[in-house]
Parts: sequence; C-alpha cells; structure tokens
Amino acid sequence: MLPNEIRNAQIRLFDTAQFPRVLGCLDCTHVKIQSLGGENAEYFRNRKGYFSINVQAICNANLELIDLVARWQESVHDSTIFNNSRTRALFEAGTFDDAIILGDGGYALRSYLMTPLQNPRTRAE
Repeated sequence: MLPNEIRNAQIRLFDTAQFPRVLGCLDCTHVKIQSLGGENAEYFRNRKGYFSINVQAICNANLELIDLVARWQESVHDSTIFNNSRTRALFEAGTFDDAIILGDGGYALRSYLMTPLQNPRTRAE
C-alpha cells in the first residue's frame, strides 16, 4: 500500500469507529474443505469433526479484504499464522508507518497489533 492509501484507510476506519491509526481488523476462521486424503489428511480435521483450513483475513473499514492467508491446517493457532505472515514482516519493517491493526485475545500485543484489555478498570481503558 502507498502512504496515501494507508492514511485514507485509517481515516475511513476512524470515521466508522472513532479509533485512530487503525488500518484494519485481523482474525482467522475455519473454511470447510474436502479431505485431502493421504497420511496427513487428519491434520486438517477440526475439533467439530470436519476438514478445514484455518484462514487469516484482515478487513478494512469498507469490509474489503486487504490481506488473506489460506494455507494452514486446522490445528495451527491463529497467532502462529500471523507470526509467519508477510503482513507481520511488513509491519515489523515499518512499511505501514504508524498504522495498527486490531486483533482478538488470541494474538500477542505488539506496537502495531492491539488486542483487548482482559480486565479494564477505568473508563479510559
């Protein structure tokens, strides 16, 4: 993304949710697939009994996917997918300037990835 595209995306999300600097929201979901067969097929069976791929997506304020990773087996944790993603490497390299993304409690808090406070105590929190 170009710097002006990053800034425009941040402005659109601020206009929607009044949350500054946010480029998008991150999460993973299980997408049902047919069994791949072979000796590794069971790695793709999820806890509900069907085969799936754990897909990571980052969505912007317009509900558009701005990043998608669809190659991990069901049993891989969401944070592992993010830690091995190109997006994490780009954030680590400072490509997105001061932008941040929002994730759920399954991700580690980072300077560019905000997660919920577990026990907020003040109005500001």
